[in-house]
Amino acid sequence: MRKLFELAVLACLLLACSSDPVFHGMTPQQKEAYAKALAGQYHGTYVILYNDGGSDVKAEKIEGAAITVTDMEMQSVVFHDYPVSLLAHAVKDAELAEALSKQPNIDISATYRFYDYQDNGDVSWGYDLTAIPLTLHYGGADHHVMLKVSNAGTFCRLTKDDVDAGTAFAGQGVFELSFIAIYEGDVLLQDFDTVWQDNAYEFRTYFQFDK
Repeated sequence: MRKLFELAVLACLLLACSSDPVFHGMTPQQKEAYAKALAGQYHGTYVILYNDGGSDVKAEKIEGAAITVTDMEMQSVVFHDYPVSLLAHAVKDAELAEALSKQPNIDISATYRFYDYQDNGDVSWGYDLTAIPLTLHYGGADHHVMLKVSNAGTFCRLTKDDVDAGTAFAGQGVFELSFIAIYEGDVLLQDFDTVWQDNAYEFRTYFQFDK
């Protein structure tokens, strides 16, 4: 009787495990198919939050923003016409801030990748941002600076149903860009605290998808 009971428990455990998702690596063909389904331009709003070292978080909303997701040939996400001049609001050095305030909008590029493939066809997807080079003129000289940025852990599950319906990022809502620091060579010019606390300089952006 005890043996039958143990077998019954084992069978239940096996059935429970069989319903758990199983993850696999993606084949090149699967990556190509999903990338082709993701490719296109998406419209939304830049929601920019920053703190200039005081206690109040300020916000700017820029409607009519757009990003482009490419297929596997480029495998990139491009944030178009990003208002990098607004970064000046969260920079302590007055000359550096003034130079930033005069900068035109820029395109910011990221590289995306697929992490795994679930047995039901859902996939894990995310992107990595690289440092942004800028040449700024202040203090009577040109300064070649780098803006260090992060995706702040942006990671999403693309469901097969959403991908097939042409609404791949419907469950995501926003993509995030977090500015970490400004460097000139190895010299730190400005850092941005990602903890969001008083007396810290912070600057964070969300790309909010249009519904």
